[in-house]
Amino acid sequence: MNYEQTLVYLNDLIRSGIKLGLENTTRLLDALGNPQLKVPTVHIAGTNGKGSTAVFTESILRSAGYRTGLYTSPHLLDYRERIQIDRQQISPEQLARTATQVAEVCLRDKIQATFFEVGTAISFLHFYQSGCEWNVIEVGMGGRLDSTNLCRAEVSVITSISLDHESSLGHSPIDIAGEKAGIIKPGGTVIAGNNGKEVCQVIESRAHEAGCPTAFLGRDFKVRGRSWSGDSQTFDWIGTKRSFDQLEIPLLGEFQVQNAALAVAAAEQALEVQDSSLIENAVRLGLKQVHWPGRMEVVSRDPVVLLDCAHNPDSVKKLATAVQEHFQYDRCRVILGIMQDKDLPQVAEIIGSFADEVLITRPRMERSADTHNLFKLLQISHKVIEIIEEIQYALHTAKNRSGPRDLILVTGSVFTVAEAKQSIESQEFH
Repeated sequence: MNYEQTLVYLNDLIRSGIKLGLENTTRLLDALGNPQLKVPTVHIAGTNGKGSTAVFTESILRSAGYRTGLYTSPHLLDYRERIQIDRQQISPEQLARTATQVAEVCLRDKIQATFFEVGTAISFLHFYQSGCEWNVIEVGMGGRLDSTNLCRAEVSVITSISLDHESSLGHSPIDIAGEKAGIIKPGGTVIAGNNGKEVCQVIESRAHEAGCPTAFLGRDFKVRGRSWSGDSQTFDWIGTKRSFDQLEIPLLGEFQVQNAALAVAAAEQALEVQDSSLIENAVRLGLKQVHWPGRMEVVSRDPVVLLDCAHNPDSVKKLATAVQEHFQYDRCRVILGIMQDKDLPQVAEIIGSFADEVLITRPRMERSADTHNLFKLLQISHKVIEIIEEIQYALHTAKNRSGPRDLILVTGSVFTVAEAKQSIESQEFH
């Protein structure tokens, strides 16, 4: 396949939907020689924050001199964003070549792999063939039955846990924690966020069964002294073996400090054989140079336009706190487009609590929430609510109504943010 044929092949697989389970990926990776077992991995699961934690971790390892593979999902604008080496996207030629290898195995062995299963196999094969020394792999959904869970996880990281994808993962944080803790591998180390006593007990129990040491944020390592200025914030990281003062990250929000803290703990474990000065230099440089589009990203000013991929109640609540903490504005206009399978009443309640005006839109996805349903839910907030289904027109409307001291926030889904970012970058917004 050439690159264009590869994209058609991958897009056709989207119709196969999501299938949790390891059978297809196991058969596929076995046939490819199990490349995922040949590179040590930091494997990251969680409801929110796993992508940010992944890019923080990758950046630290790369700053320490390692050749790194990074696999994240979903992408914003280009499928190749998902598969990166040293933060360089897989080239069109490399994607076509590796996808062809995977597709041929699927055809030969009659493996009806899904879009995500094929993408995961492509990433593992590409990273091994390219000589990666560490992989940083973000779980797609859940953990235990996610196709990334066949990796060689030296370090397993579990970020924040809250309700999301309940139909697949369970209807309580404890159930969901059990699925996330399914990534823990014997012989590895577990790094986890502070998710409350019961959830931490689930993770601790699974780690004990696997014979893995654990380190929890707030218990075994801590952050303090958080401050911010402009588009960055600083914090101190305190561990049992070493501490780092005034670490800087170019992402806003207290939740990003927590994600960075988890990444420092994970990278410290991965770099344990290195001397302390190398670890500190790698941590400082790695955190400071991170770039993660669509996460509290300011893409325009006068007025400020902010993009964030918050897509469930927990992440929207953290976003609301961060917006009010980091930005001063006269009025906040929210452009909201979200998927139907989310907790729409809770999201609407949170958005309505701080937005002065909400423009309800609909990204070009079959799973998009019905705009009229969202309108009814948001009416309770007694704010100005309007339906503008096309995202680019919602952006134009918001900008025309906004003064230089107003804030436009685009959120609700990675798909909403992607379409907004595309519209802004193609000059349609200006």
